[in-house]
Amino acid sequence: MKKYILLSSILGGCLLNAQIIMGGANVTSPYTQLELQNTTGQKVLIQPAANNSTTLPKYNAAQPDSYDDDPTMEAMLMYDKNTSVSKVYDGSTWKQAFIPQGKATTWTRARIEPSSVACLSFLCTSGNLPLSIPNNSNQFSDYLSVFRPADTFRIRQKGLYRINFNVLFNGANIGFAGVKVNIAIAVNGEQKAYMSANAAFISSNSFSASADTVLFLDVNNDVNFRVNINTPGLSIAAFTFGGTPDSSISLERIL
Repeated sequence: MKKYILLSSILGGCLLNAQIIMGGANVTSPYTQLELQNTTGQKVLIQPAANNSTTLPKYNAAQPDSYDDDPTMEAMLMYDKNTSVSKVYDGSTWKQAFIPQGKATTWTRARIEPSSVACLSFLCTSGNLPLSIPNNSNQFSDYLSVFRPADTFRIRQKGLYRINFNVLFNGANIGFAGVKVNIAIAVNGEQKAYMSANAAFISSNSFSASADTVLFLDVNNDVNFRVNINTPGLSIAAFTFGGTPDSSISLERIL
């Protein structure tokens, strides 16, 4: 008991002033506060546990992805007892760690969830398509660790990315002019590519939009898929997007 108290006192005093390393000579990260190594300088893992996602560090229900951003904690490991998996903090949220080998690690694919846009005369709504990655799905996964709910991919590695986009949507237009439905790929709010479909001045149809393009993306670029409607005249129009198995978006790092 005396040894434990002494060690706690030493660590407590040192953590206020410097990084701590036990068993080695140099820490491997400037953000490391406490690192355990064996006698040959190799890191040793002692992993704490959390009862569920709400007790993980940086949990904040007020945030869109439920966690505060803190790059100084990046690579922190925690065992989530509720889901029975180890999780790693990527600087913004907690992801599953130790993904089994043999699976692709260069792509992320998300499902497009249902959403709507509408026009009343020249007043038209717009917005980013909502996305999700269902659990335990072979079709949808976040191997690049770039998905930030509910409508954004935040790039973690600089490179060339192939972006594949497919969405089914339906709707109607009644008016004196047709409408054009545009879906843009936006990087940090700037349009990089877009798809469009035209609806006649009186119409009720189903449509599909698809794109397969390559973009150079940098670290911390935010990628969104934004929908808007344009009409040159008086129209009443409404369209519903996504919510089908064929409505998906994928990012693949190719270089």
